[in-house]
Amino acid sequence: GGASLAADSFTRIIDGGASSPSLSTARPKELTAMEAVSTKNVLGESPIWSIKDDCLYWISAPEEEVWAWNLKDAPYRRLTGTALGCVALKQSDQVGALVLAGERAFLDITMSSNTNDFATGPEILCERPEQTLTTRPNDGRVDRQGRFVFGMYNQYHRAGSSAGENNAGLYRINEYLEVEPLLDYKFRVSNCICFPPQGNIIYFCDTPTRKVYAFDYPIHRGGQLSNRRLVWTMPPNLPGGPDGAQVDAE
Repeated sequence: GGASLAADSFTRIIDGGASSPSLSTARPKELTAMEAVSTKNVLGESPIWSIKDDCLYWISAPEEEVWAWNLKDAPYRRLTGTALGCVALKQSDQVGALVLAGERAFLDITMSSNTNDFATGPEILCERPEQTLTTRPNDGRVDRQGRFVFGMYNQYHRAGSSAGENNAGLYRINEYLEVEPLLDYKFRVSNCICFPPQGNIIYFCDTPTRKVYAFDYPIHRGGQLSNRRLVWTMPPNLPGGPDGAQVDAE
């Protein structure tokens, strides 16, 4: 999400709840990534694998592109005409059915590798919250009940009209396409949204704080996150910041 690469203060929210020293201070296992395919994305994000389509989907956020790759043929891209935050699979029998978090709205699109049918849509699925130019949707993940959980992004968190402001919220689109707020406070840069298999916990990070938290996740409609506890603080000697996560099978 283009989040800050240097740690900074986050004085309004303090670490809440009990946290295990082994979780919050232990150095994590380091993994090495290898290039699978060359795409030259400016900012490739939100990779998600579709078992039904046998295909990997992701976005290049500022380039307004959705990408698809079946691991055999060359990947292809489709332009959407809007900056993107994340992509999710849509429940459908149709191949390539996706939901996109666009800068101004959530979009429904059907990807196609047919050069005579570059994409069907995108069409507006529902409006986004926080209809202001200072924020946009960023990281997102579908929960175990099939609802789209996403966080917003302060577009000027480093400089500009809302520099340093905690003005972005965390939300959920339910099965009725209603947008439900999940947090009772605001932040700057949402990232690391993910769930364990049981779906009763959510992990979340406001990237500039370099802190990853776990919350109890409300399964039922209308609930909010609770019981926040610190999982890990990224130490200052490590470059970068937490900018994405997934719960490992182990």
